Amino acid sequence: MKKKSSYRWLIWIILAVVLIGVALMHILPPYIDRWKSARDYDKLAEEYVNDESEPDDGKQKKKDWWATDVKVEFDKLKAENPDVIGWIRFDNQDELGINYPILYSGDNQKYLRTDLHGNSHIAGCIFLEGLNKSDFSDYYNIIYGHNMNDGSMFGSLKKYKDDGFWKENQYFTVYSETTAYRYRIFSYEDAVNGGDVYKVGYQPGEEYQKFIDQMIKDSDVDTGVKPQTSNKILTLSTCTGNGYSKRLAIHAVCIDAQTTDESKLKETGN
Repeated sequence: MKKKSSYRWLIWIILAVVLIGVALMHILPPYIDRWKSARDYDKLAEEYVNDESEPDDGKQKKKDWWATDVKVEFDKLKAENPDVIGWIRFDNQDELGINYPILYSGDNQKYLRTDLHGNSHIAGCIFLEGLNKSDFSDYYNIIYGHNMNDGSMFGSLKKYKDDGFWKENQYFTVYSETTAYRYRIFSYEDAVNGGDVYKVGYQPGEEYQKFIDQMIKDSDVDTGVKPQTSNKILTLSTCTGNGYSKRLAIHAVCIDAQTTDESKLKETGN
């Protein structure tokens, strides 16, 4: 009887180990993928973004540090993937950590679950709306990114729902090959998926101003920032985590743009 009892316990132990192993095979891969994704993007930022915005002598940053002291090596990035068209970087890296390349394929599917190197990946890439022009020349642009549970990609944008967060985190910069675009967030909302927020092609005029005013009206908080029809607007869009009917949309106005093209800087003597 004791031998049979011992065998039963051994069988149960083996079954338990097998079940745990099977469970781990399903649970661990997404976490490993996220860790690899975060590691890979951190490596990209270290290799291809030269950030000299923090003075060594303890002095304050330059007024236009975002344009003069942060350099993105697009030639090397494009060697990795020619679909790279830009880079997005939030000022407060400790709180938001958004520091990623922006890709463009002309559609909104390719980089949903594909990484910079063309590999299938749950986090995908940060990418520009396929109906926008790839040079950011449109008056209204949309950039998409996944709401990752670990806060990577656009997962940290949900922090704007916290009281007082916007006040300390209003600014970010988008870099193209030739220009640094400075943005200030003026509105954020849970926007209807497929609604007006996700339509592009606006031009300066009455319709565009009504669109901007509606963004201000629908904002979760009154920021006091009121863009005009002459301003370019950028929306950062990600999932809310509560179904697909609405998406978190962060609206920002372009408040400055400076050339980063070395040849043009030499021509102007800057």
